[in-house]
Amino acid sequence: MKQLMRSLKSTLLFFIIISLALLIGIVVQQNKSQRLLLQSSNENKAVLHSRYSNAGTIWSEDMVRLAYSEDGERKYAEDSELARAMVQTVGDYTHNIGNTIEGAYQDRLIGAGRSFIQQMAFDFSGYGMTGDDIILTLNSDLVLYAQSLLGDSNGSIVIINYKTGAIICMVSTPNTYPSNVITWTDIPESSLFNRSIAGAYSPGSTYKVVTGIAWTESEQYDPYYTMYCKGQEPLLGPGSVTEDRGEEAHGEIGMQAAYHVSCNHFFGDIGIKAGSKVMQSTAEQFGFNKPLSIGRLIGKTGTYKAVADDQYLLSWQSIGQPIENNELTVSPLHLAMISGAVANNGVMMQPYLVKNYISPLGKNYEITKPEVFSQLDSTAEVETVKNNLITTVEQGRAYGSYIPGYTIGGKTGTAESVNDDGELAPNSLYTGFIDDPNNPYAVGIVIENGFYDTPAIAGSILAKAIELNLSY
Repeated sequence: MKQLMRSLKSTLLFFIIISLALLIGIVVQQNKSQRLLLQSSNENKAVLHSRYSNAGTIWSEDMVRLAYSEDGERKYAEDSELARAMVQTVGDYTHNIGNTIEGAYQDRLIGAGRSFIQQMAFDFSGYGMTGDDIILTLNSDLVLYAQSLLGDSNGSIVIINYKTGAIICMVSTPNTYPSNVITWTDIPESSLFNRSIAGAYSPGSTYKVVTGIAWTESEQYDPYYTMYCKGQEPLLGPGSVTEDRGEEAHGEIGMQAAYHVSCNHFFGDIGIKAGSKVMQSTAEQFGFNKPLSIGRLIGKTGTYKAVADDQYLLSWQSIGQPIENNELTVSPLHLAMISGAVANNGVMMQPYLVKNYISPLGKNYEITKPEVFSQLDSTAEVETVKNNLITTVEQGRAYGSYIPGYTIGGKTGTAESVNDDGELAPNSLYTGFIDDPNNPYAVGIVIENGFYDTPAIAGSILAKAIELNLSY
């Protein structure tokens, strides 16, 4: 009898070992298959279609489905206008659009790259082939409203939480529907280009925010300094900055009034006085020339390059209008980051889009923590420029962004550009913020090829953000 029991135990142990070996082999082979799938996915769209049939859901911050798998098909937001507004950010499962959540986070969405223990746990629970969900920071209502404000224009609206770096609104127009991208039909020109994070625009007078900070950092800075605006007469003679907007000369003017009327002569003058080294240094404190990643997505800050010791070129650079060999660009996201840094006492936060992930078993993990992207020098009088931007909304050119009961700061800009027909056409820009701990939002707006009321658009979208009473 004892011999029989020993034989049964040995047989049972043998079968347990064989079963475990088979299970381990299955898990290892599944992980290997997922890795091979990931490597070949760019070439094999049929395989992608199959694998995304169980992919995780991409959610907005307010828990609206932006991309999800159902009945073996990959689908996008049920509201077709929301799907269109999100297409350059969310992307498509065929990866016809690059630099998107669907593409950059493919491994998370299809469940590849998990550890052996994690995969075994999911296999035992029946979720072995299910991917993780991704929660974004974007609010669907705010995105839809921004889309309606942009209408048929070419442009972008971005809003960030300047205390955390969370991107709560990001829309780029023109855009198109995900179904068009998947079938590669009816795609308007430039509708797959994400202007919000990849655009490169001359900042125009929005750059006077940076020039004002540079002036406060320079050894020449005098808070009571005034100069005489000569109107259409060039600041330094032929080739230098003019006040050429059909206005009379502003006469004797200081920095606060210069922000109100966006005086080119004043900002050209203080840029020259600050000097090329300080102007370069301050630009880089604001993140210019610095690589920018938004999680796994590739973003773009501005570029700044000025010819040293050339006062004529520096005068133009100081008002946001680069000429000749100078370079000066900004993206809509970076515009929001610039005014956000001013509102946040000189601290520019790292922008992010992914709030957290949710495993197939419902566990929240890898919640994004705020990080600093860049910071202004301690010598900068940030509060002075911040107050000047606030009074520019209350009394100056940015008045259209005023919201009753709230303190708003902002700066408009207009920059010459070349349209698709090779003709000179202006771009309209805006950068601004809400000075409120319960609504710490900064906005960047660019609308191409025309004079647009960007302060009114900024006021409308910021008021909508306040109305939504977002908790992050």
